[in-house]
Amino acid sequence: MSTVTDDLTVPPRRRILHLRHETMESMFAYAYVILMTDLLLVLANLPLALLLFVARDALQAWPTVLLLSLTLAPSLAGAFEVFRRMRGDEPPRPFAAFWHGYRTRGAAAALMGLATGLVVGFVLYDGAVLTGTAWAPLLAPTLAVVAAWALVACTSSLAGLVLYPQASARAIVKAAVYLSVRRWYFSVFALVLLGLSAAAVIVQPVLGALVPGLLLYVVFANADFSFRRALQAERTAAG
Repeated sequence: MSTVTDDLTVPPRRRILHLRHETMESMFAYAYVILMTDLLLVLANLPLALLLFVARDALQAWPTVLLLSLTLAPSLAGAFEVFRRMRGDEPPRPFAAFWHGYRTRGAAAALMGLATGLVVGFVLYDGAVLTGTAWAPLLAPTLAVVAAWALVACTSSLAGLVLYPQASARAIVKAAVYLSVRRWYFSVFALVLLGLSAAAVIVQPVLGALVPGLLLYVVFANADFSFRRALQAERTAAG
């Protein structure tokens, strides 16, 4: 009787161990992809990374930081392509995926990054001019909201470029701008994650470079969910 019981219980244990082994392999594979994405982001933005590493106060050198940040948007397109392929049956090859996203969407992403940089630069310049004046308490919150909205809309647009390669960049930007206002709670969540990524890199550039990959993946997933909800609502209304 015990032999029959043992025969019945052994296969489930083996399956459980096998599933655990596969789960561990998947976790290590995804961790490898995230870490490689962090490394590729550093390499693609090496001048900015070096400035943040050597500068004593990066905030004081914001014009130079803003200029060097123009390489961020194309590199984010590459990172988002890696994240998109992570949802397949097998973990992607991060180098090939990053280069594909950078090469195919880099030009459009660079234009979006330039437009965002102009908005943020305008806000920072006005903030520096208004510092110490009576207008600062009145206009500072508005300027901060404009800069935050531009960053979130740009990030969502970059995610849309990767998620919907068949759509035009103009249509994606219009949808991202609309959704960043319409679904403001998603925008706030994405902004918090972007702020945490930036703070980690500025405060501790060496260790902070290991943080953005994971947080940016959540930002990408957040944008994907927002786009899909909007498409579902549109199809429901059309049907």
